[in-house]
Amino acid sequence: MVDINLLTWNYKDTPDTFDSMIKYDYSYFEDLMQNNNIKHYVILITCNRIEIYFEGNEIYNSYNALPLGYPESIEHLFYVSSGLESMSIGENDILRQIKDSLDLSKNRGHTNKFLYFTFQKALSIGKDVRTKTNISKGKTSLSTISLDILNKKYDINNKKLLIIGTGKMAVALLNYLKGSNIKTTVAGRNKEHAEELAIKYGAFHSGLSDIKSLIKNNDIIITVTSSKNHIIKKEDMDEIDGNKILIDLSNPANIEKMNKNNIDLYDLDSIYSISKITGEERKNEIRKVKKIIDDELVLYQQKINEMKSDDIISTFYKFAESIKEEEMDELERKVDLNNEQLKTINIMMNSFTNKILAPYTNSVKTFIKNNNKYAYILQEYDKMLEKLLKNNDKIKIKQKN
Repeated sequence: MVDINLLTWNYKDTPDTFDSMIKYDYSYFEDLMQNNNIKHYVILITCNRIEIYFEGNEIYNSYNALPLGYPESIEHLFYVSSGLESMSIGENDILRQIKDSLDLSKNRGHTNKFLYFTFQKALSIGKDVRTKTNISKGKTSLSTISLDILNKKYDINNKKLLIIGTGKMAVALLNYLKGSNIKTTVAGRNKEHAEELAIKYGAFHSGLSDIKSLIKNNDIIITVTSSKNHIIKKEDMDEIDGNKILIDLSNPANIEKMNKNNIDLYDLDSIYSISKITGEERKNEIRKVKKIIDDELVLYQQKINEMKSDDIISTFYKFAESIKEEEMDELERKVDLNNEQLKTINIMMNSFTNKILAPYTNSVKTFIKNNNKYAYILQEYDKMLEKLLKNNDKIKIKQKN
């Protein structure tokens, strides 16, 4: 029985290593856990973070991640689910991403009751803060913030805008642009999917076979794909005349960094800097969210300790049952008893065990519930009982032999 720890690579705390780690897929991190003999974990991968919440001993950090132990790991998860750790404070999509990560881990047999309860709690807190505070009111997604940049800094009326990508962020952009007089084109590797989106939102569509022509024929280009490589490279812009606005909302970057006078390029770092201003405006709401998380963290720790106590108590009784079975076997060898007599003795021994253990196990449970700082006692009990059970099993094997 161990606490939940965390390895995190994210845009804020480990930006350099995150950029290199985001290139790996789910199976890479799954192998990482298996290679460290860790069975229970949840892997959360978004465009801004890779996080592994795991139940096991701390991993020697040769992966350049930020490691967090318990309870900091849980507080961090609650901050993530509440939108406080997002690049855009209060964004909502993180709740779906957490749920999807939990479902995937459960389906692959990587969760246990402690991890499942923890993530359900995180989802509950995430929904709660969005109901009780205004943290998610207004524009919170990267897509809408990026369009706000355009609206505030540039006159984009009657401009031609190209969206490269056909996923959720592309849909969010198209929803935002719906009804505007901006001429929008959707482009993607899957030309049929791009056409389907374009028809739905009254836009033009294209494939990506001639990226230079697409750039030349549009004033604003926004990339929102999951490609691991640059879609727009420096050389693609060499022969481009006129001013162009490029917004790269992808990670890894879809647009290669360039320094050209006619190009205004906004990458995720730029968007993050602007979103921090939004964070300043939300300071009062952030304080409210933190208060909710602090209160919920206390309740969470109490519940987890209660669950651990229940496991310990179950092990107490399991050990007692093991001793009782030994004594019953010994009694049958020494005394000739019929089934009714054995049944009566068994009932009496069960009653005897319950009367002896109940006051002690209940006192342990009550003490831990009311004295959270002594919860480490549970781990000591767990080690002791595990050792007793192993020794008892060894004795049984010797007796049989």
